[in-house]
Amino acid sequence: MSNTINFENAHHITLPNGMRAMLCHTPSATESYVSMAVRAGHFYDPQDCQGLAHLLEHMLFMGSRHLPKPNAINGFIEQHGGTINAWTGTEYTNYHYSCTGDALAQTLPAFADMLRQPLFEEDSLSKEINNIHAEFEFKKKDDLRRLYQIHKETCNPAHPFSKFSVGNSDTFSKHSATELKQRLKALHSTYYCANNMCLCIASPMPFDQLSSLVNQCFGSLESGALANDDWPALYTENELGIQINIHPLQDAKRMIVTFALPALQNDFRSKPLNYISHLIGDEGEGSLLAYLKEQDWALNLIAGSGIEGDHFKDFNVSFQLTQKGLENKTEILRALFCYIELIKKAVDEAWRYDEKAKLNALALEYEENVKPLGLVAEYAQHLFVFSADEVNILRSTIGSYDKSVLVHALSYFTGQNVRIKVISKSEKTTKVCAFYMAEYHVEKIDPAVLDSLATPPLIEALRLPPPNPYLGDEYQLILPEQGYNVPNKLIDDSGYRFWFAQDQQFHSPKGDIYVSYDADSFSNTLESVAAKRIWLGALNDYLQAKYYRAEIAGLHYRIYGHQAGFTLHTRGFTNQQTLLANQLLNAVKTYIPDERAFNHHKALQTQSLQNSLLNKPTNRLFSRLSVLIQRNTQAPVELLDVVGNISYEQMLQCREQAFSHYFVETFMHGNWASDEAKRFANNVRELNDRANGSPLSRAVSKLPVGKGLYHEVCCDHDDSAIVLYLQAPSSSLTDTALCMVLEQMLAAPFFNALRTEQQLGYIVGTGYVPHNQHPGMAFYIQSPQCSPKHLLDATTEFLYQQLQEIEFYRFYWPNIQQNLIKQLEERDLTLSMKSQRLWVSLGTQDFGFNRNVKLAERVKALSFEEIQAFAEKLANREYCGELVLYSRGKYEDIPNLEKRTINSISEFKQKIPYY
Repeated sequence: MSNTINFENAHHITLPNGMRAMLCHTPSATESYVSMAVRAGHFYDPQDCQGLAHLLEHMLFMGSRHLPKPNAINGFIEQHGGTINAWTGTEYTNYHYSCTGDALAQTLPAFADMLRQPLFEEDSLSKEINNIHAEFEFKKKDDLRRLYQIHKETCNPAHPFSKFSVGNSDTFSKHSATELKQRLKALHSTYYCANNMCLCIASPMPFDQLSSLVNQCFGSLESGALANDDWPALYTENELGIQINIHPLQDAKRMIVTFALPALQNDFRSKPLNYISHLIGDEGEGSLLAYLKEQDWALNLIAGSGIEGDHFKDFNVSFQLTQKGLENKTEILRALFCYIELIKKAVDEAWRYDEKAKLNALALEYEENVKPLGLVAEYAQHLFVFSADEVNILRSTIGSYDKSVLVHALSYFTGQNVRIKVISKSEKTTKVCAFYMAEYHVEKIDPAVLDSLATPPLIEALRLPPPNPYLGDEYQLILPEQGYNVPNKLIDDSGYRFWFAQDQQFHSPKGDIYVSYDADSFSNTLESVAAKRIWLGALNDYLQAKYYRAEIAGLHYRIYGHQAGFTLHTRGFTNQQTLLANQLLNAVKTYIPDERAFNHHKALQTQSLQNSLLNKPTNRLFSRLSVLIQRNTQAPVELLDVVGNISYEQMLQCREQAFSHYFVETFMHGNWASDEAKRFANNVRELNDRANGSPLSRAVSKLPVGKGLYHEVCCDHDDSAIVLYLQAPSSSLTDTALCMVLEQMLAAPFFNALRTEQQLGYIVGTGYVPHNQHPGMAFYIQSPQCSPKHLLDATTEFLYQQLQEIEFYRFYWPNIQQNLIKQLEERDLTLSMKSQRLWVSLGTQDFGFNRNVKLAERVKALSFEEIQAFAEKLANREYCGELVLYSRGKYEDIPNLEKRTINSISEFKQKIPYY
């Protein structure tokens, strides 16, 4: 059933105590979504206790009057088929959850109790401070977080954005536990009151019943007062017209040009920033990005992002630079202002605005991948800014052309109104920021440079985009044809297979096309994978400007590598999609990078691989897990040297060999008639007349049972981390179902025991982790204060104890079973989701296209005794393959591993048997 929310028909109520609520009746929905926004973000932290709002958000999960145990609210919501979470932002803190549609009457009182009557137990307080400190430590080597802190230190110090928002053990330890408890209570009583909270609910519950339930749950809140938000300016003259140099951890070269604006993002009727970012961010021929790439100054450009609040907005133009671009920053700045001048001069050309409005309307009408909980959270916050009538039409208002509004918005895009961040390891720095120890330097930009931006030189190569040739006037649905509701094999001959299915479910003028190439010469050695990566990078770069117009008209494409070769995936409106796919396939077969492009993308691949080695330890461990389990997945650390040494001739040779012997499999699904599909199938065959190979296997390693293997991943990070991976002995429905069930059974207890109670780290969790459909489960921890041996011992001790006492879970089994069945039986929410599911089914030879249905049936049939038997075999280490990946951080190695260590990835892959 649909979970689409129609906000236009929402009802608004104000309780007698002043609390406002937006209630959206969704009669056909299967779930309810709830969000409460509180104007109590980190702006409201006391100056001498920064991070308190964040700590308060954590403490609300640590027990309330009716659910006194820590995280009891999480378990309660999960029992009702949902999840609960929260975040602390600048001006607002938001709490949100989902549950099954009919469970709202049970869950909303518990949610209200959590918000109204937290316990603030001192034991939980010390544990949550530890968790926040672990979260802080986890982010210390995050370049975005370091950049954010420097932003805070370079804005107006009188503005609350300058406060440290996270908190850590150092900031909180300045206060006793008793004093912190009193401060939390004071913050809570001041801001968690009816006039300072706004609620949004989308639910199938009828409006009268819902209104009554909201009154019952929140009517007893104290009225209180709306929090003041009259802040000084985010930037004074001192903080404008400056350049901030920042040393990153990763090998990055970026320039961010920030225009300081009032809150123009709240103009939902004209959407001026949407229009301006659309033009500056254009990537087609004649665009600012195309010009900068031609000069070899920039690789990428993103326009419009930046921090924002109810009264301010940063409009960022972010450039990913080359070394040459770093040396020509002023010229890039002048090119940006030249392009802005073109936009200002074209402000009378209403057709540009109307075209963008049409694109917005199409995107909204045929929207996919809507996240209802995220939307409800947004709307709870919108209630503080917009009237009830305005809120109801926020999403559906397409935008109307208003020259005066555009002129006003563009008036802020001046040299005197900029801040520039230059992010590079080669820039001069003189300071170190608080908390994150990032080096930076601030200097005034030469006034002559800023003045010159008022009359930038004309650059002939720059021009605004022409009318979009891919934008259709009407999008019609084809008539359904019998038998095509599931994939049909239209062609299956030597080296080529083509499948087609019609969309007879979503009635949308969209579709997906997948074209996968399996080629030994793009997958069988490190050299061939390196060649493929460089070639794909150059190919995508070549195509970017040529087909950007298609992208913004709702015709999307991706060309990406996989274990056995690469895939072209197109999606979106069907009326010109086969034309686009044919053009892209032609480019795939004919494009040969020149030596300049090869060297450029070879350098980019090296940078990308080096940066991947700086990822967080848990991310590195899961990446390495895929490398060790999947035969044709390569490790970045091994690819680095190969990419560095590969020659242009070797890349050309690999490409030529790949296209002399390969296999193509194509799947087309959506709003096409079978005749169109047959024509396209023949076109693909003609374009790939040399396809004469067979599909390549996606083999997975067969891990030994009863004797765990160990593999250390060296990370440049102080935290230690472990992943314990248990691999099922087969991909049968029974083994898959048992893995899924046991992982779900142990997920919450593992988190509570090792994170909440033992305080081992911020990153603690479990996951069902299949590789090429072969089931397995993982238990992982990243810790700033424990050795990998300690983490592994705690994990194995937890597992052994829980598996020995599995009888305890008999009571919870029906609920876990019901939730898992619900997940497996979940219908495809979008056409693209269904296309992807069918494509995966084809890849795994599931020609019934119903593996999830069969899995749901197997879970229904599972007895608790089967789970007990599985647990017993696991506890005795006689059923699953075992692999421990770890990173030692600043701690000692795990001792006494002897011959069970995997030292060489390639040697392991040569010797291990495969499924």
